[in-house]
Amino acid sequence: MNKDGFTFNALKINAGSKITIVAARWNAQLVDAMVKSASNHLIKLGCKNLTTVYVPGAWELAYGSQKALENSDGVIAFGVVIRGETSHYELISESAAQGLMQVSLNANKPIAFGLIAAESFEQAKQRSDPSQLDKGKEVAQPLVEMMDQ
Repeated sequence: MNKDGFTFNALKINAGSKITIVAARWNAQLVDAMVKSASNHLIKLGCKNLTTVYVPGAWELAYGSQKALENSDGVIAFGVVIRGETSHYELISESAAQGLMQVSLNANKPIAFGLIAAESFEQAKQRSDPSQLDKGKEVAQPLVEMMDQ
């Protein structure tokens, strides 16, 4: 169980399953921590076919995930959006969430939603840090569960 009370089930990934992590380069320090944690978790669960692709930012996560699902059984989309002085934060967060949901439903394949929408850099760092809230591992787990359906 992590600090949020999330329990990790002892699932295994099917040997032939292909998983792609689609990661935004914007706020790369934070995103890369989640990618590393998720990758480590997936490998421990038996993932043998894991690929990571990068897109410029959160806005591009939906398209990157759509392309990734052409050759994958599931995708994890990681990005970090931090509130600023304008409404850009809300526009990007909402659009990314809706876009990823639509891509998942259209492809009939799971996408795990790993977009952190934080009020500050410090809040985002806490969520992405594997030694703190570890959202990388936490977001990888639902993908494994949905692929097992």
